[in-house]
Amino acid sequence: MKLKKIKAFTLAEVLVTLMIIGVIASMTIPTLMQNTGNNELVAGCLKAYSTLSQAIDRMKVDYGPVGYGKKWNDDTIFWQGEAGSKESFTAQINAVKIDSSGSSNCNPEEGMKFLDGSEDTDSAGYTAITADGMCFNYAPKTKCANKGIADGVPTSNDKHLTNCMGRFLVDVNGEKGPNVYGRDIYFFVLVKGIGILPAGADNNSAMCIKGGKGTDCAAKVIKNRKIDFKPAS
Repeated sequence: MKLKKIKAFTLAEVLVTLMIIGVIASMTIPTLMQNTGNNELVAGCLKAYSTLSQAIDRMKVDYGPVGYGKKWNDDTIFWQGEAGSKESFTAQINAVKIDSSGSSNCNPEEGMKFLDGSEDTDSAGYTAITADGMCFNYAPKTKCANKGIADGVPTSNDKHLTNCMGRFLVDVNGEKGPNVYGRDIYFFVLVKGIGILPAGADNNSAMCIKGGKGTDCAAKVIKNRKIDFKPAS
């Protein structure tokens, strides 16, 4: 009986194929993982904006128009409410952990970095953490223009910055890394008569570029639905 020949790959051919697959994987998987991570951070930025906007909208029912009246202008009352009252920002975001000392920040252990790699040493304020791990840090109007968040919207010469009542720093994934402005940390501004505005312009701005600080990337990320740092033109 004549045996039938069966075509098959040799061991050498299989090894070469596996090597090629391995090289392609090593080139593509890191990019895919980075894109997935970036998409999660973008979703976090969008969620932070929505959470802030909805909280302020609900507060307007009890506090009145944004910026008008004692409840808006007293930072302690705005943050934690009056004694025995449930009317406060922290109540509206259902915070599970609150620090009302005015000297706390979102990452006291690891710290936070600017996009250019330098350390941030001035982010103290009122801090609250929600059930999903998102961290909200609020500082009064004296810090409205710090770290370049006045670049774009609101700008240093328009009514938005003039009417700024305070700024929110939000770490969208809490203690998880990278703890970098423009990636998982974003600024939002509370503006009198308006409400919440994302810091920065929705195009390339002085801070949201390679080598920039990353402090005014919120508006750009929200509009473009992606994290994209282009070189300065």
